[in-house]
Amino acid sequence: MKKILAVFLCAMLIFCTAAVSVSAEKEETIKFEWDKHPLIFIQGYSGPILIKDMGLETEEQIWGINPIDLTKKLLSNLFGIVGSLADYSDGDQQPFIDRFKTISAELLDNISMMPDGSSKYNITPFPNTVETASVAYINEEWDGDYLPIAERDLIADMCQTVPADNIFIFNTDWRRSQITNSKHLSDFIDEVLAYTGSDKVDIYSLSHGGQLTATYLYYYGTQGKVDNVVMNSPAIGGSSLVMELLGSDPIAFNLEELLRFAGIMLHAEIDLRWIAKLLPAEFFNSLAKTAFNEVLLPYAVYFGSVWDLMDIETYTALRDVYLDPVENAQIIDKADKLHYDCMANIGEGLRRARESGVNINIIAGYGTKLGTGAEIDTDYIIDTVNTTGANVVPFGERFTDGYRQLNTSCKDFAHNHISPTRTVDASCAFLPENTWYIYGQYHTQGWWDDYARPLLLELLFTDNIKDVYSNPKFPQFEIAQNPLDGIYAAFEGKASGSFDLKSDTLVLRNLSKSYRINVSQITINGKAVDLGNGIKLGKKGEDTVAVEVPKDADFIEIKITYNRRGTISNDSYSRTLYFTKGR
Repeated sequence: MKKILAVFLCAMLIFCTAAVSVSAEKEETIKFEWDKHPLIFIQGYSGPILIKDMGLETEEQIWGINPIDLTKKLLSNLFGIVGSLADYSDGDQQPFIDRFKTISAELLDNISMMPDGSSKYNITPFPNTVETASVAYINEEWDGDYLPIAERDLIADMCQTVPADNIFIFNTDWRRSQITNSKHLSDFIDEVLAYTGSDKVDIYSLSHGGQLTATYLYYYGTQGKVDNVVMNSPAIGGSSLVMELLGSDPIAFNLEELLRFAGIMLHAEIDLRWIAKLLPAEFFNSLAKTAFNEVLLPYAVYFGSVWDLMDIETYTALRDVYLDPVENAQIIDKADKLHYDCMANIGEGLRRARESGVNINIIAGYGTKLGTGAEIDTDYIIDTVNTTGANVVPFGERFTDGYRQLNTSCKDFAHNHISPTRTVDASCAFLPENTWYIYGQYHTQGWWDDYARPLLLELLFTDNIKDVYSNPKFPQFEIAQNPLDGIYAAFEGKASGSFDLKSDTLVLRNLSKSYRINVSQITINGKAVDLGNGIKLGKKGEDTVAVEVPKDADFIEIKITYNRRGTISNDSYSRTLYFTKGR
């Protein structure tokens, strides 16, 4: 029982922490000259707010989760939840299933879909008109309440370049197929152009919104209505995360990694990984799988968007398991079209849109195992191959010695599109010259990264960067530089992830804005570097250390061990980085 209480109290701590508005030290705003194009902001999965019975006496908001309200609901069910968890630990799952169903019944019923893929209730995304979807209107009329919860700082910074009345939040029914939603986006773009009098729009999208943008570009991208597009961590080809949840095998969340992701999502230097020591991992994973299978799955299978988030192979394998060819014919029809037409040819479609004048750029994270534990290289949520189209080895593996890049998309063999980690070959990506990869970057978290944030803004608001070679500040492959990532390293005078025979000085940078750090050990391919009494770095501080790289090595692994000064605990942290000779 004590273990169960610890699980529950830790879970409540996470919810309560997430419910508090936590902000990192504000970055200096980067401003650009506005090109007079309105900006359309497209949210990730389940981001848009949904209203039931809009305009009627029974109108109510049924989606747009408020963390504080969620926490209150959980606290009101405190004793029942604890009791059901105790029963679960003793082998009786039914009380937990019943309790979870009771807590979520109203919410799930409100967003449920019919077997033909239509909504059970009269649901409208909100704000739902061009006039009400501008950031200026939302701020003035609703005090910002209908802005995307997780991206408000991002939007505020965008408003420094684009007037708030020319930034529009695109809201669509996230439950529906991207085939339907891409037509909705096409109509919305026409409405924005008519409303503003502009000739083109710019688009910033993330995650599921990136998949929507890619689908729009495939079907409508040659119409000449879009100038700059930046897709941040787009789920272009779906995600194996969905397959893992729908599959019969048990999931295996790495709790430490999950909690680290949660800390970064709070955009502050809050390291929650210590909680993993209190939570029994097998119990947590069993709970998550049971909750999904027994409560969420009956609703999820009728969401067209769930099928869109599968890659082609997974969709083909699971479609006939979960969908009836007659009862679910309309869901299947749209899902077939998305997978076998759009998704199967998306690289060609994106290149076609670029050739017609759309500046399309993709930013992707890589180097993290899939959240559910599968040995797949991802940004924790989306497979790197599905985000970019690149050739990517399974997580934990590397290309064999002598591997040659495939060059199926980039035909120039002089271009080096292989990552310093030797895990990604971008020469066969959807857009090999216009895709940037950030090692260790979590899903959509680039806005709080010292490298990704200025890159995103440059791509969105200027025409300065034509491709991955345009600016040496923004190489195609970089290392994540979020404050919670702790430390960054590069060889003096060399691009990120690169070294040569003359490399003898490693530059270390403390990424933290809040903590000083002590570097206690550095190893290169397992061999310790002489640090004397160690290296002390102030907040955002830099220092150098003399090193000796193996002269016969084409690839090296550098592990940096350090602790943060000023934290409550004295835990030691480490970061492992990879470097390739002669990039």
